Amino acid sequence: MIRATLICVGVIGLLAGCSDPDKMVLFDGQQFNGRLQADKEDKRNFVASASPVSQSLEGAREAARFEGASYCVRRYGRSDIEWVASPEAEATALNVVGDVLTVQGRCAE
Repeated sequence: MIRATLICVGVIGLLAGCSDPDKMVLFDGQQFNGRLQADKEDKRNFVASASPVSQSLEGAREAARFEGASYCVRRYGRSDIEWVASPEAEATALNVVGDVLTVQGRCAE
């Protein structure tokens, strides 16, 4: 519950930061490029990515998680995610290709 609240606060911060670069959301003190692509057939399924991982693996994990949570909140009103390829996985199990971390999840029903 606390995690969901923190994510929602982060989403609000991100929206506020869209108009003011000084209020941009940083992860581990760094700015990351985040992307999300929803599945065409089932919009609850998504793939999120964050880069560059070389700035901070922990920051990239949080940025990718943030992309997923933001999407689920905007689309379904809650930040609960069932992770298929979790940002919490061991570093050696993460999908990092070309300085981009990719995770996969499903917005909980």
